[in-house]
Amino acid sequence: MILAALTLFALAGPTVISADQVDEQQAEALLRGRRLALVVGPSSFTEGFAPLRFTDDDASALGEVLADPAHGQFDEVWSLTSPGDTTLASTRSAMRALGEQSTSPDDTVVVYFSTHGTLEGTPRQLSQYLVLSDTAIDDVARTALPHDEVLLWLDALPSRRKVLVLATCHSGQGKSAFSPGVRALADSTKGALVTPLRDVSEATVIIGVCAFDETARESEQLGHDIYTAFFLDALRDGDANGDGAVTITEAHSAAREQTWAFTEGTQRPYARAEILGEDPIVLTGERVRAGKPSLGSYLSEYVGYSVFVDGQSKGVLPGEVTLDEGNHLVEVQAPGRRGFVARQRVRLRAGTRTDLNTLVRQDTVRFAFGGGGQWFSEPMRSAPVGRGELHVPWLPGRGWELIASGSASARWPNPTLDGAIVVERALTPGPWEFRLGAGVHGYLIGAEGLLAPSVVPEPVAAVVFLPRQPLVMRLSASGSYLWFTDAGAWNHGWTARVGLVAGGAF
Repeated sequence: MILAALTLFALAGPTVISADQVDEQQAEALLRGRRLALVVGPSSFTEGFAPLRFTDDDASALGEVLADPAHGQFDEVWSLTSPGDTTLASTRSAMRALGEQSTSPDDTVVVYFSTHGTLEGTPRQLSQYLVLSDTAIDDVARTALPHDEVLLWLDALPSRRKVLVLATCHSGQGKSAFSPGVRALADSTKGALVTPLRDVSEATVIIGVCAFDETARESEQLGHDIYTAFFLDALRDGDANGDGAVTITEAHSAAREQTWAFTEGTQRPYARAEILGEDPIVLTGERVRAGKPSLGSYLSEYVGYSVFVDGQSKGVLPGEVTLDEGNHLVEVQAPGRRGFVARQRVRLRAGTRTDLNTLVRQDTVRFAFGGGGQWFSEPMRSAPVGRGELHVPWLPGRGWELIASGSASARWPNPTLDGAIVVERALTPGPWEFRLGAGVHGYLIGAEGLLAPSVVPEPVAAVVFLPRQPLVMRLSASGSYLWFTDAGAWNHGWTARVGLVAGGAF
């Protein structure tokens, strides 16, 4: 039951609706966000684009699974497969309709295309396009749907849970075709004609059914696009962690492995995503229990990194693996390098997801440089300082980091050098970390009549940002109580320091 009245704010002021006048299922759907999908699979193409046998079946089957109350439970699914529904104008109309329905950050939006891919533009700047039923091979720029248009449209939606699946390719074979001009350019060019899709926003997951220079293919045996066939299987029975729901990372991981095996390594699906913590995009089912723990990463900077758990290979990133609860030795190896860039024994608990990118960031020795200021209370004095830091993670133990720092000031209270060794604990591990720590601090004051004080204890609070391996930014505040002699007389007082440094692994 809904225990409180729902309040709707109109222009004239708030209007209160009694709980007994509200449909409970409608209210629950409103609070959890809408589930919307657009699936496109043209059944035919204009002259110049080879027929594809299963594009409309791909889109229809996916639309049925997503709309099925026993699986996807999506509120609205726009399924475009007939020639009239898959024109450029009709597809853009459906995109606008979905955009009008998506009004909440809690909405889940899935967009899927099974079609030819193509390229068009100048030799210096080729752009990627999706081919629709009325796309003309000699007029791609005006009759096909640009990738960038789809990405910008997705970025503009308020939803924080967006998925784009592209069952297509741009190799000039299989599910792609080029105009004569682009074909001639491709035949005379070594390497990729254009760079892969741009990095995605934090709210969007982009999936491609093959690497950029590979060919996407259909299968008579499977009756679908190869990746799509395994993706559909995963949506129905791909709950890897046993929590009752199939998320986008679970479905993609299963489809990726099976596509790789089915094609004997010639087709490598990829995903680009900024997913930290539990995957928020549930495609089918509902979470009804805590699932098995998992670990993985989909960040582009870690593509090709190998993952080992308890000495066993678990594949290559991007991807995700589900494990049993308990302690596991997790090792991450960069491509072409000996040794491991991260090696930690991690305790995995039910219902949690460990981000390997965070593990790598935290397990790297880093240097950082910057500046700050310091103050002395008796009498009140202040001065700017230059600052350098060395970060050594895990040396004091798992979850801890040792920070060795040094500072120099031209005046405070005279020319001064000081240094500290602090052990910090990350209270909120992740790309943003809040840390508390304690250590010791010593000073060398360079003026006649002044002596360096004894080493003193020092508490530290810090905010650390680990944006991308191997970068780091750190804002810290610390303080201590000093005793020193000035011309033979003892002096003392509180000191406080702030520092802002930035750097990386070298």
